[in-house]
Amino acid sequence: MKNIYENHFKIEVLQYLGKGNKIAKASRKFNVHPSTIYAWTQIGIEGFLSRGSVRTSPVPEPTASTALARRMQQLEQENAVLRQAAKLYFMYS
Repeated sequence: MKNIYENHFKIEVLQYLGKGNKIAKASRKFNVHPSTIYAWTQIGIEGFLSRGSVRTSPVPEPTASTALARRMQQLEQENAVLRQAAKLYFMYS
């Protein structure tokens, strides 16, 4: 079966190689066969960037409502843990 890698992953591997690392080391680090990485080096970073599936814009900042919803979920989980701990404490005391 052929492995499919995202373009951003391929670019990350190529950038790692651009820092002076060898293909064998990149192969071990990213768990990709050396011949696959070699093929990516033939295309180059610019080749993968031109394919268009790489996000070039920054990730949008979370909105206040998203942050509040995340915080509320965290507090609900903490409360559930505290309730369970209280039940266990009073059951054994």
